Amino acid sequence: MGEFLRTLIEVASYAWPFRVVSPWERAGYLICGRWWKEIGPGVYFVIPFFTDVHEISVAEAICGTGRQDVTLSDGTTLSFAATCTAKVVDVKLAVISVDEYRTTTQELLASVLADKLAEVDAARLSSTKRGRLFADLRRWVAEEAALYGVEVSKVRFTSFVLNVKTHRLLIDQNTIAAW
Repeated sequence: MGEFLRTLIEVASYAWPFRVVSPWERAGYLICGRWWKEIGPGVYFVIPFFTDVHEISVAEAICGTGRQDVTLSDGTTLSFAATCTAKVVDVKLAVISVDEYRTTTQELLASVLADKLAEVDAARLSSTKRGRLFADLRRWVAEEAALYGVEVSKVRFTSFVLNVKTHRLLIDQNTIAAW
């Protein structure tokens, strides 16, 4: 009985002729799979199989990378984790060009930072010299994300450690001490 009820609700929600776009969302109205126009908050009529509404949040979102280890051009190892603040500015690009803009932004952040940091010498990563580098990294991430209708306003490193072997040794000792 439960499976039948679930199937009935899925069919009813798919065949329901209205879609709601919330105040923090914008949507793309598609007719026969082709982009027609961008729509704002409200209730919209949908004819199943012919028209569709794809909602997307335009509120700022925080996307982050996991810990990444990168070997720099001089052989030094760098470990970092970063976050960025992203917001959809072009709904058409964000709906049509990527499947999920947050996942895409997260992967762009990780790949651009790893690629660009791998080309840098360890001397440029000292605390007195890295200010300009970080500004360039934010610009490079923003340029890549703009191709998908996403604006990246901030890039912050939550972890940034040179000479990872020493850092890993400390982490391993703390883990063993916790046991």
